[in-house]
Amino acid sequence: MKTKKVLLLITSLVLVMAVLTGCKIKNYDKALIDINNGEDKITLGYANFVFKYNQAKYDINYGETYGASLWTEDMTGSGQTFTDEMKDNLVDTMEQQYVMRKHADEYGVKLTDEDNKKIDDATQKFLKDNTASALNALGADESVVKEFFTNLTYVAKMQQAMTDKGKAEGAINDSTTSSTYINNLVEGWKSAYTFKVDDDLLKELKVDDLFSQVGGSSSNSTTTNSSSATKSASK
Repeated sequence: MKTKKVLLLITSLVLVMAVLTGCKIKNYDKALIDINNGEDKITLGYANFVFKYNQAKYDINYGETYGASLWTEDMTGSGQTFTDEMKDNLVDTMEQQYVMRKHADEYGVKLTDEDNKKIDDATQKFLKDNTASALNALGADESVVKEFFTNLTYVAKMQQAMTDKGKAEGAINDSTTSSTYINNLVEGWKSAYTFKVDDDLLKELKVDDLFSQVGGSSSNSTTTNSSSATKSASK
């Protein structure tokens, strides 16, 4: 799993985290990321949900190989534990998603009735498929889960629209990939915003020891296909 940068496993699959238990994170509604000096925010509660969602995905995919050491060692040569690296990448990803949604109108990106139905279906499936204790530990109320799938849908549609425009204008070519083109645009957009991360709140994002809870195997945490919130976005 040696990569230059961790790619968050944010997908349209619904996780069934049957072994996840715990209390709702404190400071749920506080701004983990303050945007433009109080103009907007990304809450700790939302970040906690995405963080634990991704943690469970990594445990499912790599738990058999690495066990709990996955989160306490430098897995990618970054000089950080994998936990801290995922936190940094989580912050960056949420900021990117935020600005991409802000620029959606420029690309004619809007959610269709079909998109909204798929988002609603994925949200309800997630809430139905996970236990009450798991949902509580995730802070996974309907609004947070729906926001998660909404962000995924916007990003998928924006990536497609940006790629189409870049190719039409010749900005995406043999020397510039679509991912590089999109990343450069998004980083430019981000420079117009002031993002301030509360480092003390960031420390409250904790890795749950799911690996040991399932007896050295991640088999009790499974994934099931949902009505994809982003399936139509890439078409």
